[in-house]
Amino acid sequence: MALANGRMPLVDGMGRKGMRYDPSVSNRERLANAFEVAKREFDVDKLLDPEDVDRDTPDEKSIITYVSSLYQNLPNLPEASKMHQLVADYEHEATEWRRWVEKMIDLVDDRLLIGSADALIDELQRFKEEDMPPRATDLSRLLEIYAELERRLPPGTAFASEPLQPSPMKRLWSDLCDAVERREQLLLQRRATQGSLADLTSRLTRAIGIINEKLDLILIRIEDVESRVDSASPAEIERIVNGIVDDLNALESPIAICFEDVEQLKQHRHPDANDFYRQVLGLHQRRNAYLDRLNNQLLVRLGVRTETMRRQQMEQSESARRSRFGRVEECIQWVRTRMEHLVNMEFSQALEKLEEMFSKHKLDNHEIQDFRQEVDMCIARQSEITAEDSVEYCELLSVLESEYQQLRDLSAGRMLDLDSLIAFVRAAQMELVWVSEREEIEVHRNWSDINQLDLPMLSNYYKQLLHEMELREPQYNEVHNRGAALLNQGHPAIQVIEVYIQTLKKQWDWLLNLSRCLEEHLRDANNLKSFMEEAAEVEVKIREYTEILERNYNKTDFSLDEGERMLQELDNLKEHLNGIQSVIHKLSERCATISPLWQRGERISKNMLVTALCDYEDAHVNIRAGDDVILLDNGDLVHWKIQDVMGKQGIVPSVVFRIPPPDTRLTAWLTRLLQQFEKLRKLWDLKHRMIRFYMVLNTMKTIQGWDVNMFNSLDPDQRDAIIRALQDDTNKLLSELDPNDPLAQRLRDELKKTMDHFWSLFNQAQRQPEEDLSNEFDRMMADLLRKLEDAWRALKERTGRPVPRTAEELERALKEQREFEDMLQSLDGDVNNLKAIFSQMTNPSPSQRHNMDRVNVLWDDSWDLSKMYVERMKVLDMVLAGIIEVKDIVRAHEVTLNSFDDLPCALDKLRGEHAQLVELNMVLKQQQTLFDQLNHNVSLLRQHVARTRLDTSTHPDVDRLEEEVQHLNNRWENVQTQLTERLRITELALQIQMVYRGEYENEMAWLDRVEDTINKLRKPEELRPEQYQQQLDLLVAEYAQLQERTAAIENVNREGGKYIREAKGYDGRLKQYGDAIRGIHGRDIEREFKRTHPQPKNGAQIVTEELEALNRRFAQLSSLILEKRNVMQVLIQNWKREKQLKVYHQQGEVRRVR
Repeated sequence: MALANGRMPLVDGMGRKGMRYDPSVSNRERLANAFEVAKREFDVDKLLDPEDVDRDTPDEKSIITYVSSLYQNLPNLPEASKMHQLVADYEHEATEWRRWVEKMIDLVDDRLLIGSADALIDELQRFKEEDMPPRATDLSRLLEIYAELERRLPPGTAFASEPLQPSPMKRLWSDLCDAVERREQLLLQRRATQGSLADLTSRLTRAIGIINEKLDLILIRIEDVESRVDSASPAEIERIVNGIVDDLNALESPIAICFEDVEQLKQHRHPDANDFYRQVLGLHQRRNAYLDRLNNQLLVRLGVRTETMRRQQMEQSESARRSRFGRVEECIQWVRTRMEHLVNMEFSQALEKLEEMFSKHKLDNHEIQDFRQEVDMCIARQSEITAEDSVEYCELLSVLESEYQQLRDLSAGRMLDLDSLIAFVRAAQMELVWVSEREEIEVHRNWSDINQLDLPMLSNYYKQLLHEMELREPQYNEVHNRGAALLNQGHPAIQVIEVYIQTLKKQWDWLLNLSRCLEEHLRDANNLKSFMEEAAEVEVKIREYTEILERNYNKTDFSLDEGERMLQELDNLKEHLNGIQSVIHKLSERCATISPLWQRGERISKNMLVTALCDYEDAHVNIRAGDDVILLDNGDLVHWKIQDVMGKQGIVPSVVFRIPPPDTRLTAWLTRLLQQFEKLRKLWDLKHRMIRFYMVLNTMKTIQGWDVNMFNSLDPDQRDAIIRALQDDTNKLLSELDPNDPLAQRLRDELKKTMDHFWSLFNQAQRQPEEDLSNEFDRMMADLLRKLEDAWRALKERTGRPVPRTAEELERALKEQREFEDMLQSLDGDVNNLKAIFSQMTNPSPSQRHNMDRVNVLWDDSWDLSKMYVERMKVLDMVLAGIIEVKDIVRAHEVTLNSFDDLPCALDKLRGEHAQLVELNMVLKQQQTLFDQLNHNVSLLRQHVARTRLDTSTHPDVDRLEEEVQHLNNRWENVQTQLTERLRITELALQIQMVYRGEYENEMAWLDRVEDTINKLRKPEELRPEQYQQQLDLLVAEYAQLQERTAAIENVNREGGKYIREAKGYDGRLKQYGDAIRGIHGRDIEREFKRTHPQPKNGAQIVTEELEALNRRFAQLSSLILEKRNVMQVLIQNWKREKQLKVYHQQGEVRRVR
């Protein structure tokens, strides 16, 4: 049984309970059960009966045999223990996990929501983010354990109860997720209504307290009247009773309102709704009881007024009438005076004065709001007015209330008018400041000294200015439209708004005109700089070519080959001279369009015409674009004195005008260039003519040196061609020279002498017998054919080698090729001699003809292949140089891109980074041609290699070279992609930051103002009770503005969130690209990065902290105002209660004295 029990945990449902020790079970029954389990579960035959074992002397051999069978068939004990532990751990952990989930479902489904909705939502969010993910991980781990147990245990083995299996556990987790989602929706709905319910319960509590206090006071008054009903006069008793009844009737409306509020709480299932209902119902019942007590008890006991008491009452009423009517009229006069002041309010254009007006009117508005107490007091005295005066008094009250309401509305309207006007003026001034900053730059820029101008920087600045104007224009238009909307709404400050709108339009148009002037002056400056650079380059080339002609072409004695080379060089030089002439011609055309910028900086000695580049208008002059005005004085570089087309004089910014061409300095320089070029051209003509002259003379000397053998060795056609070419060249030179020139006479004499010698040799050659040249031809043929075949094999071997990969290898290959061509050129004489001998043979044999054809083919093929190989080397040279240059370019750009910091949030740094990216993008576009040329050269190299390698179609060396170039192309494309993406994000971030920064600074300034206002409030203990209401009204007004400002705060968070998302994406791409570059070049590349250490805080972190600070300040300010408001409300209630109690105590003292 011990063996079975030790291994039985492997199987569930095997009757383990039956194998545990039970005193009520006999030994034989346990033995029988163990034998059955061993047979059923482990297939161990029942070799023993219980009676064989359960006795004093059992058979040991039988027992040993049975135990051996058990050991052989039972599973391994350590493995069983391990599986048992796994099953136990799974059951324990799954049970604990299920118990936690069920508990959380019960808690989440609890509909009793205690606390604020925001706190409950935060608690639920923490539960979702902190508690649920670990439990989800536990569920995944438990499912993996369950799957592993299923795999390792026999199929069909049930080792876990139904609730602990995967499907029920997944359903339980899904139920928890659904419960969390339901609770989240419920809390969101509660948060939407909790704010209004909180205000409602606060208002209801306050109203119940006030009504209770009033009923307590009324009860005191009723008891006092009841004690005096028999002793006091009837009139006094009646008056007091009527006043109490009026006060009770006045409470009917507040109680009804309280019932309505309680009904709203019931609809929203507020937990205190029933309690509030009981309190309001009690108030209603008390009021009805007091009315019944007055009507049914006191009035019955009152007697009739006496005549004396009536007369006294009338006198008192008349006195009181005069007093009360006078007070009402004083109030009406006060209201009308304030009304007149508000109607005639004058608005200033200065922002500071407007803000002062706003602060002053805020105090006036508080005073107007506080005047409500005076109006209420006048209304309260209405109960003291007699019936016959009540109509007149009511009319005065009607006038007072009507005009006071108008005054309050007008005062509130002026608050809004001033606030909207200040916001508009502030925004307009910001735009005008932005325009004036750029105007200041353009108006004061000095265009007179081209050497002091950084033209590439100015070009980038011009593009950036246009881009900024394009980005700024919507914001500018928004300010303009805001002013137009104020005009359409009938804003009282129409004149001020119109002035700002006109100024905005005028300044924007002026900035557009300045941008056009910048474009024109920049074009003139670029044209002038380009002209000066090209003219200087032409002047240098003229000097260089003049020195070359003077130095290299003064020889008189040279060979024909050297003469041909010099003529070829002169022809090439002629092409360069034609190019220079073309450049000078273009410079002449451009000179007529370039403005003399230098004249802008030199004081003019007499009046001159200048052209207006844009419209300009002020109080003195009116100029239109294209007008030619008279420049009177340019002593001031910034402002010129001019006279317009109407004859009016004025001072105008010099940037508006352009001095018309031509530029006298450029004209003089161009004239000097033309003279220098003409001298150079004449010098070239002289050198070219003299080279040809001496070549003709040297040719004549060569012919005069021929003997008969030399004459016969030449091909007759070749001899005739030489003589004809000599005669043609001589006649051409003679036509170019003056007939009386000694050179012409010398040519004629030498030509006659040469022709006589030629014809003499010709006559001698005709008389000579033809010689047998066959043996000489065979001898020369064998030697030459061997040399040509060796040369052909060497050339094929050289062209089949892998292409060089370094400049040194290429230089060695070129040197070998030059030596080969020199060797091949040395065979040119042998080939010509062999051809001459062959042409003299009258009947060559077929073998000789075949060998001659073979020599011609080898000779031509060798030269063709050699020339193609040289072309291949030239292309390879360009490819290798291009690879080195492109590698340096790509590496430099990769280092530059990795030297950028994370995306900044400061506008100046953001603009600077954007300008750098724009400039870098322009450089990339310019350098794209280098990559295109490299790709073209690689393709061309493959073609040359294919043509020079005659016996193969595969070229692994070229493949490797192409792979290297393709790798460079990929890196170049990555650079372009990075730059394009960064440009896009930077432009978007710049737009977002311009909006965000303005709104953020506005909100922070507003918070500073409100905090300053709240901090300046006097402490409650420092106030008199009469000042409580004034401070409460101020707090209520500030809190209302705070709520109205919520949308603006949310908009700032929204814009900041946009920037943070873009900035994090930018920074992530920057880091990813940096890792890629380190993977290419290794960690050593980091030494070249300008950014060796990351910023302390990047733009995303700064904006995040700014938003957190803004939201924290806004929430703290809201809580502070609410706290102070609640304190003031409690103080006011306590003060009013003490005041009323004091009044009634005083009345009680008076009655006791009487």
